[in-house]
Amino acid sequence: MNINFNGKIFPSDKAIFDSQNRSFLYGDALFETIRMSEGKMPFLGNHINRLLKGLYFFKYKVPKKYTTTFFQKEIIKIASKNTRIRITVFRSKGGLYTPKNNRPQFLISTSPLNSPNFSLNKKGLKIGLFNQLKLPCNPASNLKTCNSLLYTLAGLNRQEQNLDEVILLNENDRISETSSSNIFLIKKNIITTPSLSEGCVAGTMRKTILEIASEKKYIIQETSTKISQLQKFEEIWLSNAISGIKWVVKINQNISLSPPIHAQSFIDSLNTF
Repeated sequence: MNINFNGKIFPSDKAIFDSQNRSFLYGDALFETIRMSEGKMPFLGNHINRLLKGLYFFKYKVPKKYTTTFFQKEIIKIASKNTRIRITVFRSKGGLYTPKNNRPQFLISTSPLNSPNFSLNKKGLKIGLFNQLKLPCNPASNLKTCNSLLYTLAGLNRQEQNLDEVILLNENDRISETSSSNIFLIKKNIITTPSLSEGCVAGTMRKTILEIASEKKYIIQETSTKISQLQKFEEIWLSNAISGIKWVVKINQNISLSPPIHAQSFIDSLNTF
């Protein structure tokens, strides 16, 4: 597959960075992971809005051309059909911790997806708890940055525990998210999810699920939740832009859940976008 580097197309194995790349040196970069289904990207606008918010937050000099339309045109230069797309935007080289050049550069890469549709997992996920490091509760935590060592460590911990996922806590010892997903807790017609002030990523799929829940007349609670409260919920979902919704069957050894009642209707709604 090819890559798109600042509008120019190269083979994916082409060396395009040198040792002064700020993403490599300082993690001075943001990224978005986007799902293309049958050549369509219905959630692209949400991704680009979050990307731009992050660029402005970290004081990049954002070009006026950086719009949803611009990135759509750049993506379709190398992507079609059913594709996982990653846009990485990083600051131009120069400086040490303090940059000398705030202009952004972008790289778009792709990998194939097997299906155009979201589907609910037949076998529930088994998840646990990662508490070696805690997520900070600040606005930067809501963004998709390339400072991902905490998530990398959580992923290694998940492997060590032989689990499908692990829950991450914030600095106040409350549930924030998992290593790759936002989390939703369901009881009857009430859907609870950590608020953005709890240190979770402002997920594009999270946003969409909350919109669907509102349309379906669910009661939505964006609030704080402790691990000890999980046993009172009937369903637990994990969500991200690529997988959609996945349901949980077991948390550690003490909480078991039945197959979900509500999740399939949300998957059906996602597939109509």
